Amino acid sequence: MTSSASSPSRLHLVLQPTFEEVYEPDFLSELPLIRFVAYERQHRVFGWVRLEADRLTDLLNGCEELHLEDVEIAGHEDGTTRSLEQFVIGRRALIAVHASGPPGDETLRQPTRLVPVALQCGQYLVGGHLHVLSGEDPLASAQQRPPMIPLTEAWIEYWTGDERRHRSTGTIIVNRDQADWMRQVTERELVAGYLRPLPSR
Repeated sequence: MTSSASSPSRLHLVLQPTFEEVYEPDFLSELPLIRFVAYERQHRVFGWVRLEADRLTDLLNGCEELHLEDVEIAGHEDGTTRSLEQFVIGRRALIAVHASGPPGDETLRQPTRLVPVALQCGQYLVGGHLHVLSGEDPLASAQQRPPMIPLTEAWIEYWTGDERRHRSTGTIIVNRDQADWMRQVTERELVAGYLRPLPSR
């Protein structure tokens, strides 16, 4: 199934293609289709997204809700997976999104330094590198940005049933507004597994 035209505030995911003919504007069909995994409090959501912006971060920050199609949702408590034809989730409910795809327009990049940070959102613990301009305070910079913030060389930990899982990925886009806490850490803490989640709110 392919995504259809919608308002700019909605994001369409496609998991499995079908052979039915569906009208789709040429500009939409030419957009790159990238895979991602979205995390919310009790579930993981798997799918594909049409990249309608330079970066997935920009797209997420420009959306209030996500309209999902042909989606698989995996529960943390029992580990079961269910498939739905349609599912709508508010952007604010997202904890994090594991993204792939192009890095954006290189001509718009500014020199940055990498700062190791960690944050906790409920049962999730996320670590990675925050990109900040020279001279900026890392945490103040994070607070001044739109809520969906990319961390590179990132990892995420969470519970599924009785198992604590650790996923090391390329880039994770975290929702700052969902964080119980966020702090700067050392590189050693980030890579050596010293960080532990605190009792969440």
